[in-house]
Amino acid sequence: MQLSDFDKSRVRYHLGYFTVSIPAGDYARLEEAMNTVPDSYFYNKITIQVGRCDTAEKKTEVASSPSTRIESILGDVDRTIRSSNAKEALKVWDEIYLYETNRLAMILYVPNYKDPFQARYRYERSGAEYIQSLPGPADTAVGSNLYLHVNHR
Repeated sequence: MQLSDFDKSRVRYHLGYFTVSIPAGDYARLEEAMNTVPDSYFYNKITIQVGRCDTAEKKTEVASSPSTRIESILGDVDRTIRSSNAKEALKVWDEIYLYETNRLAMILYVPNYKDPFQARYRYERSGAEYIQSLPGPADTAVGSNLYLHVNHR
């Protein structure tokens, strides 16, 4: 099974996979994970987690001004007092969003580049990355083998 193009785009967004800034090996690992979902159980878990990431991200918007403290007083007169500290609320929801994106990354077994601790590897290029672009065994008929076989018998 594989994810739909829309779900793939959502996963790339939530995990911070922008083509120009990600090591090719990590990008290929993510694409492989999204194209080879083992079964419907994993598929459902991935789509549910992407939905949780969407919900958590909506809560991080400044305009929503979430309440950080709700106090209910019950008695002769019932009343509720809501107080809001936007900076504190946004900090909490950013942590929750990061937690949800880390869960998505763990389900797919890929790095989460929205996480500041993992984002430091974003621009690292080891030079030893190999991407097998075609399925199947690696091709052994490379130009150097052909040249040596023809010219040095």
